[in-house]
Amino acid sequence: MKFIPYIAAAAMLMTACSPDAGDAELGPLPEVSFTATPMPNKPHKIIVESTTPGAFRWLWYNGVAANPIGTRSRDTLTFPEAGEYVISLRAFGKGGSATASKKMTMEGIRRINILKGSDMETGANAHWTILNTGGDQTAIQFTGGKLVFSNTGNSNGAIYQAVTVKKDVEYTFAGKVKGNGATNTWFEVIIGTAQPEQGKDYAAFKLVSLNTWAGCGKVVFDGNLTALSCSSDGANTGTIKFDKDGTVYLVIKAGSSGGTLGTGGIQMDDVQFLEEQ
Repeated sequence: MKFIPYIAAAAMLMTACSPDAGDAELGPLPEVSFTATPMPNKPHKIIVESTTPGAFRWLWYNGVAANPIGTRSRDTLTFPEAGEYVISLRAFGKGGSATASKKMTMEGIRRINILKGSDMETGANAHWTILNTGGDQTAIQFTGGKLVFSNTGNSNGAIYQAVTVKKDVEYTFAGKVKGNGATNTWFEVIIGTAQPEQGKDYAAFKLVSLNTWAGCGKVVFDGNLTALSCSSDGANTGTIKFDKDGTVYLVIKAGSSGGTLGTGGIQMDDVQFLEEQ
């Protein structure tokens, strides 16, 4: 699908004295105006610039959030979701403040999935490597269009894929998980720069996870792992950025200590590592 930002032709100009406008003798209200230009190859970003004479303070609004989303005379506004927005600039001058607005239609953030074999259908296993982490191995199978982790007691094991990432670009993890409730279990999505080695456990940045000791995964669950996650080395949002270009390893690791992954194990499907475009 081709994403092309579209700016509606309609524009509105609204001028009103604010409560803190001060004495009218200080000067006239500012004649507020601004330009809004789509950022090349970034359909969810708009570069806005005030062309208001004499302004010394600028507040940008998107018509949805109550608070300003920008405060500089020239700023970049980001719109995560597609839709119609009324972008407004409230500019302050010696005589008070006034507002001008433009109605715009935005495409929202475009993301692409950089994982291969993410649907877990026939042939998906060709893009993943099963990792023996040492000791008793968690059973990992591609079956029925699902990736299934299962055990009957203490075990550990993982599956991984190398991906190429870009500096300062946001990546978002998503994946469906389903289970009947586990005990003394971890189910983790880990991001690391070191290549996994067979026979060795893998530890790096834990992006999201189910962890029965932390309170999730103990009862029946079915949903997005990021939404169900209760344990992370970061903000637990499933998003991450990298400080340089290169190769990283997305590792999905599951096991139990003094428990099991539950009846039927934990199923996973539609795994995505989305790169913001």
